[in-house]
Order: sequence, then C-alpha cells, then structure tokens
Amino acid sequence: MTIAVRAAVVISAVSLAVLGVWMWAWPDSFADYVAFPVHVHFLHDMGVFHIGLAIALFMALVQRDSIFVLLTGFTAICLMHAGNHLMDHHLGGTASAPYVIAVQGLISGAGAWLRLRELRKVPLAQARR
Repeated sequence: MTIAVRAAVVISAVSLAVLGVWMWAWPDSFADYVAFPVHVHFLHDMGVFHIGLAIALFMALVQRDSIFVLLTGFTAICLMHAGNHLMDHHLGGTASAPYVIAVQGLISGAGAWLRLRELRKVPLAQARR
C-alpha cells in the first residue's frame, strides 16, 4: 500500500470517526450545525454507522483480507447499534430490536474470528493477495 493510499485511508477513517462520535455523543449540536431537526435515535444510529466504517478502514491498514475487515466493521456497527436501541428504548421501537441486532453482531463477530483463524493457517504471502 502506497503512502498516498495509506494517507487517504487514515484521513477518511479519522473524519468518519470524528463525525460519528459527534453525531452519537452530541446529536443536538450536530443537528444544529447541519441545520436539520434533531432526531436523537437517528443520529445515534448514524453515529455508530460512521464509527463502524472508521473501524473497518483502520482495520484495513493492518489486515488486508476484505472479508475479515468487513465482518469486523459490521460487528462493531451491530453491537453499538444494539446499544443504541437499549439506550434509546424510551424513544420507541420494539423490545426485541436490541437483541436481534446484537445476535447479528455476534454472528458476524464469530465469522470474523473464524476468518482470522483461517488466515493464520495460510502462509502470509498467500493471505495478502
């Protein structure tokens, strides 16, 4: 990976992480800045999706296997998203939503773990192709 590509990944990941944390932690401030009505749960969800994508981009810097990187990012998104539904239960939604979303995260997390085990069995030169 060239320095230019690595820099693009880092800049993209940092910007996604910063925006995601802002949306998640301070939804009123973010909504005011972008001049649209505040919808706390929507901004919490958008925040964790941004953070999850940032995690996937950072992971791509150290692990080049696309399946592992995507499963890792999706796992992070699902688990944080489930947390949002627990945290925002007073805003509406179904009682089962956090658990269904968490199960998706656990399945993808198990898939990421299994994929990493597969990659460790393959010689390094083949895993980077």
